[in-house]
Amino acid sequence: MKLPTSKTKLKKKQLPTYICGIAVAGIMGLASCSSGGSQEYVEETQVQAYTQGVITSVEETEKDLFKITDETVVPQKEDSRIIANYMDGAIDTFTLDEVQLVNAEDSTGTRRRSGVRSAITGGLLGYYLGRSFSSPTNRSSYKSADAYNKSQTSNSKLRSTAKTTTVRKPASGSSGYGGSKSTRSYGG
Repeated sequence: MKLPTSKTKLKKKQLPTYICGIAVAGIMGLASCSSGGSQEYVEETQVQAYTQGVITSVEETEKDLFKITDETVVPQKEDSRIIANYMDGAIDTFTLDEVQLVNAEDSTGTRRRSGVRSAITGGLLGYYLGRSFSSPTNRSSYKSADAYNKSQTSNSKLRSTAKTTTVRKPASGSSGYGGSKSTRSYGG
């Protein structure tokens, strides 16, 4: 179809076709620009957050090797504690917030807590430290079968009170007008 110029005039039969062509082109242009209003989601992930806490007792069984001896669920997450019993008879107690500092040196300059962190990451407190909620506790982190079995019961109790939320991750490049990046380069 020829577009009219100042020298040509539209005939009556051409006018509806011309208007429809412009309307279709406009609608297509608007549709390609407005896709940012409804993003397509590539991934939906269920995220669990425990609302209760855990008191974990660990025992040094060999030099710098710790095993979990007991895990007890407590009502508040903030009440979580680690109680470390060392071979030399010393006892160290610290909070969940202090877990991030377990590799720090103590007052005598030794790194007594580094083995503690390794043990607790395999137990229930490992979930608070970023281990996936879908991965099970590590049986080798426990000193005895009884301690491991008790942790399974405690894990069920924690999960039953956990809050689950859905996190949606948008598809890359689906943000509508101006959302995609150009791969052209200019200049020298």
